[in-house]
Amino acid sequence: MRFDGPLRELASGIDALYLSARPDLPAQFVAHLEDCREWAVEVKRKAPCEIGDAIFGISPYGWGKYRFCLDHQMARIGFSTSRYLPTVRIQPRAEFLHSIGPEAVVSSLQETLGPQLGQLHFGVSRVDLFSDWQGWSLTLVDAHRFVCRADARRTYETGGILTGFEFGTRKTKTFSARLYDKTADIAAKGNEWWHEVWGDRYVAGVPVHRLEFEIGRQGLTEFDLDTPAQVLAAPGDLWTYATEQWLTHRSPTGDRTRSRWPLSSQWRAVQVATLRHEPVGIERLRSSPPDILGHQAAARADRVPGLAGGADRDRGHRRHGRNRRASSPQL
Repeated sequence: MRFDGPLRELASGIDALYLSARPDLPAQFVAHLEDCREWAVEVKRKAPCEIGDAIFGISPYGWGKYRFCLDHQMARIGFSTSRYLPTVRIQPRAEFLHSIGPEAVVSSLQETLGPQLGQLHFGVSRVDLFSDWQGWSLTLVDAHRFVCRADARRTYETGGILTGFEFGTRKTKTFSARLYDKTADIAAKGNEWWHEVWGDRYVAGVPVHRLEFEIGRQGLTEFDLDTPAQVLAAPGDLWTYATEQWLTHRSPTGDRTRSRWPLSSQWRAVQVATLRHEPVGIERLRSSPPDILGHQAAARADRVPGLAGGADRDRGHRRHGRNRRASSPQL
């Protein structure tokens, strides 16, 4: 199906906001995490771990350099006691960001973790800005029309059909970008909730292309941005730099210097993306995958396989302790 008319913006704003903080983890809190993790190791799957009123699924394995990895509908959170790392690492889930908005996500995390860890002074380690468009028919010919400050670039195809471009590399922790077929991505990953974000602006059957800029810690530092408040006040400035200086899409002329080619009409539209980030409402948040253990009933010990009966004698006291704690597992 062809799209008749100018480029149409479906949605834009923030799609990722990675946070970190360096509070001192109380000994009692660390002991609670160790107990929950030991439980997960025993049952060889995620186990419930309650922090305040929220029930997380704690993994029997770490998350990179972080010993404790906890998942919830709102975020994945890592905790570490290493003095060489931020003690708290947080990756809010995209669904949660688009349900209530980034400011509310930061507040929710503070409300969840604050009673155990005190006032958290978050820093932002990465932010992704995005805009979704219909009406842009990209082909492999477009590859040479991009002018980018980064040397690294990749082209992606599936079955001989272009699915996207990538510019730069996240290893620099500065700027990198992706322009890809979001509808193909949804078909592959099953993130159908994006149709809720697009709403009635979406025309079924017409491909949606996403332009996404990933800005790492070094890139944010170059703009003197650190805290969530600073970063959330700066999407416009970051987008302007990204689409005017770091990456552009040009219309070819006879000039051998591509940077002197005029901007394409599509790119002029992209440059003025609204970045409104309109939350769709928490009631539209999709159900959590079962291994997250986000529901209260899943946290009851008598419903977790491997915790009822069958214990050998030398482990019985630990299992009994967990079953007793499960009825009131708050820290």
